[in-house]
Amino acid sequence: MGTTEIVLTTALLLIVVASVQPLARRSGLPFTVVLAVAGVLIGAAAGWLQSHRVAEQLDQVAEAVVDFPVSSSLFLTVFLPILLFQGAVTIDARRLMQDIAPVILLAVLAVVVALGLIGGAVWLVAPMPLAVCLLFGAIVATTDPSAVIALFRDLGAPARLTRLVEGESLLNDATAIAAFTALLSVILTGRDLDFWLVSEAMLIGLLGGALAGFLAGRAAAWMLEQLRFYRAAQLTIAVALPYAVYVVCEDYLGVSGVTAVVVSGLVLSAVGRSRFQAETFRFFQETLEQLAFWATSLVFLLAALLAPRLLADITALDLVYLLVAVVAALTARAAILFGVFPLLSWTRVTQKITTRTKTVIIWGGLRGSVTLALALAVTENFFVDPEVKRFIAIQATGFALFTLLVQGTTLSPLMRYLGLDQLSAIDRAFRSQVLQQSLSSVGSSLRSFAGRYELEDELVDKAIRPYNQRLSQVAEDDSFAEAISDRDRLSVGLIALANQEKSLLLQQGWSGGLRSTLVDRYLLSVEAMIDAVRAEGRLGYLRAARRPHRQTRWFRFISWLHFRFGVNGPLALYLGQRFQFLLINRIIILELIYFLEFRLAGLLGDRLTEVLGEIVNLRLEDVERHIAALRLQYPNYARELDHEVLERYAYREELEQIDQLRSAGIISEDLARDLRTEAGSVHASSRRRARVDFKATTPELLHAFPVFAALPEAELGRIARKLQTRVVADDAYVFRRGDRGDGMYFIASGAVEIRVGEEQHRLGRGDFFGEMALLDQRRRSADVRSISYSHLLFLPRATFEEIADLVPRWRSQLAEVAAARRAMNAGTTDEGAGEDAAGETASPSAAASAEDEKTETPPAAQEEEAQTDKETAAPLDESGEQLSAKIVKLPGALKTRDSDGG
Repeated sequence: MGTTEIVLTTALLLIVVASVQPLARRSGLPFTVVLAVAGVLIGAAAGWLQSHRVAEQLDQVAEAVVDFPVSSSLFLTVFLPILLFQGAVTIDARRLMQDIAPVILLAVLAVVVALGLIGGAVWLVAPMPLAVCLLFGAIVATTDPSAVIALFRDLGAPARLTRLVEGESLLNDATAIAAFTALLSVILTGRDLDFWLVSEAMLIGLLGGALAGFLAGRAAAWMLEQLRFYRAAQLTIAVALPYAVYVVCEDYLGVSGVTAVVVSGLVLSAVGRSRFQAETFRFFQETLEQLAFWATSLVFLLAALLAPRLLADITALDLVYLLVAVVAALTARAAILFGVFPLLSWTRVTQKITTRTKTVIIWGGLRGSVTLALALAVTENFFVDPEVKRFIAIQATGFALFTLLVQGTTLSPLMRYLGLDQLSAIDRAFRSQVLQQSLSSVGSSLRSFAGRYELEDELVDKAIRPYNQRLSQVAEDDSFAEAISDRDRLSVGLIALANQEKSLLLQQGWSGGLRSTLVDRYLLSVEAMIDAVRAEGRLGYLRAARRPHRQTRWFRFISWLHFRFGVNGPLALYLGQRFQFLLINRIIILELIYFLEFRLAGLLGDRLTEVLGEIVNLRLEDVERHIAALRLQYPNYARELDHEVLERYAYREELEQIDQLRSAGIISEDLARDLRTEAGSVHASSRRRARVDFKATTPELLHAFPVFAALPEAELGRIARKLQTRVVADDAYVFRRGDRGDGMYFIASGAVEIRVGEEQHRLGRGDFFGEMALLDQRRRSADVRSISYSHLLFLPRATFEEIADLVPRWRSQLAEVAAARRAMNAGTTDEGAGEDAAGETASPSAAASAEDEKTETPPAAQEEEAQTDKETAAPLDESGEQLSAKIVKLPGALKTRDSDGG
């Protein structure tokens, strides 16, 4: 066939694909099943026409179909990479990593079990070597999970369970192809079957491919970051990536190209979203989906065209072998689902799966494009024995057709028989609420439309009557109030808020100023909120919402560099990013309050909306407390970031105005493009990179400390310039007992714990410590440890002495505090007496200043719905407890009852 005939035939096959899609929807069968049937019928008709010579023109058409150059290289090199890449990019890889251990276990174990059971069972009845039977087992071990995944989504199955099946399917393909390659090598070389060598070859191919795919994915992510505002260039890089990775790994590195493609796709799934602009990423996903649709359709159709020819000389014994293989494959899937999954559920690695769902998963193990492509690769190999070719061709093709034509056509009836085609209880309960709101909106909009265009009232009444009837029926449905508990409704509301938060974050107007790593971190946090709501309700939601504010090991390290060696660069960059994160977090939470009031209130009711509002306000208070501490210490940087937010908003508004004018046809596309370019240039030139200045301590900040109250403004300004900022991580030591007394500390934000012997005391914002060593000219007498993310102001010894000489009353005031603290440390004043003498106990404001304070007390179980008001009445600490007053303060010069330890 010439190039013209190939192009024409391909175009006609795509037209067939387009025609089959509506037919599949009407029949209720999976699209791939209907496509396979169409391909078999076309292939059979073409063969019949070619053999009977009905007409010369029809002979030419039949010849074009029968002789179409279908090869395994076409499937494996052109179609397979984009199929696997699209599947990997679609998965939420960051959340998949939370379940990577069970996913890998299931992927590898499922292939090994299927390969062993199918190959072993067929070897017992078929006159073929064990290596050939195992090769057949590897070919049919891959599954197409599309039908099962669609089922899970329709049933509202837990997202984690869906991720497990999707991830297992992707890695299943990689493992099966690695096993296929190793076993085919054994057959071609004629060596004895050595399971150790086969396993070693599989392992090298998988690990090498995974490493190559990871490096390629990270390189592509970097390139996408550099091309952020060049949509066409980004899409080109993303589409070219799977083909480049596959060919390089297969032909030059000798490792698994399939694994490399899957891993590179997972890397882009994890970090790619934040590298694209929001609309570009959507277009990227749609492009991949369209390419994968064409690839899948052509693979199934072309393979099905070959089916009649491959099955032309099938015998009764071949049918027996095929039946044995089908039973063994079903047994292998059952062994995984009923043998392995219960163990994973018992160890809480994954959620439980009902027997009905397991049954559908077993029967839904359809074989698709990968199976047919691997079978074709064997039949085309000149070094494979003809009998082996015939055996593989018949068995693999027959197996794939059985799963498509028998299992695929009966999957929907099986679901209906098992009652798995019904909405969940929560969806059924919310259905009436959604219908009531939407039908009311339709009625009012219809009357408004008719009035605007002066349509007859009689026609309006006639058109609106069916909606009013449905609305009356829905209004009588009280399932929303009775079918689900308040706890379930609250969970639905929290999940809706989390999904809206994700949507807001991905809007370029808000996330555009954040580094990609921060956007990735925020997205992962939102997904964690959704999982936590399903597992623990509101407590889990609030704990997951606070998680981004906890400090990482990297922060501990750069804080240590800053504290010990004065290396400020990494910490300044980290604090700047943290500040940006908090500002965007605050904006999005404020948007959630608006969304809750105007979008969810009508669905959830007043009481539930009030509870959700309290939960969101707790998050807002927590974020604002963090922001206030940073604003107090870095006012100039805070102003720069506020200005940046305003600039970004203005830029977004300018682009929206241009798009509206273009959509209305007022301006041309050329003018719109010119205006967008100009706006982007102005915005880029006006952006400045502000940095945190550790020396920017203001006199206003010092007013928070009573010991500075007597000093004049001029002295405060001079002291502020000499104070040094120390940022201390949670659980890090400020100093240890026996350290040299080189200065004293003032707590600008956060909290510290002081240990003197067996006694432990805590200080919070506005307190100071370390003065004893300066007054007594001795070493530290206690250990001081930060119990939160703390900002400290360090006053060096030299400056201390200078202030003490200039303002003698200041030294005497500190001496009074030190004397009182010594008395406490000596035991002359017990804890209760100290509180009574002070006349003050802990205050909520003192507790609030300990931003992320940890506690050793485990969270109490809050399962009863009667605890609703109590749980949402106060912020939660990281353990899940309500944040109580843990930091105790005293008035006057004796600012705190806690020991200084200096």
